[in-house]
Amino acid sequence: MRTALYLCEFDDVIPASDIHSLLGLAACANRAFGTCSKAFIKLESLESLTQEQRQHYEELALDIFTKHAPKDLRTNASECSSCGSMIPDWSSVCPSCDTKFSRCIMTGRPLMDYQSWSCGVCKHRAYDDEIRSVSTCPLCHAVI
Repeated sequence: MRTALYLCEFDDVIPASDIHSLLGLAACANRAFGTCSKAFIKLESLESLTQEQRQHYEELALDIFTKHAPKDLRTNASECSSCGSMIPDWSSVCPSCDTKFSRCIMTGRPLMDYQSWSCGVCKHRAYDDEIRSVSTCPLCHAVI
């Protein structure tokens, strides 16, 4: 689900219907029905959809949300270092102050502290505890 949410940042390259379809599917599988609901709202509002596609998404949403309330069931969160609000571990932006955080290239979680490892080649970062288990950068494969 983290990866699907991260794709939202590339909507200028990837079609919005692909992004939100994948996000809806991943969120539903993760039992994050609040996020799934938001993905369906975006899908149903896309102007590029045909009436038949829109109808299909509406029927699928109705089927899902009559069985499950549109609420995220899992809520692992970290504290925002800027304002102190709680940020879901799958989000890279604080919902209260809009502070953006880099993502750990090992886990996808937002990097909340400055005590993280940084690759000397690609400059991407990871939590120190996570990067200790590998000998190369998970992104560019440079030797650590």
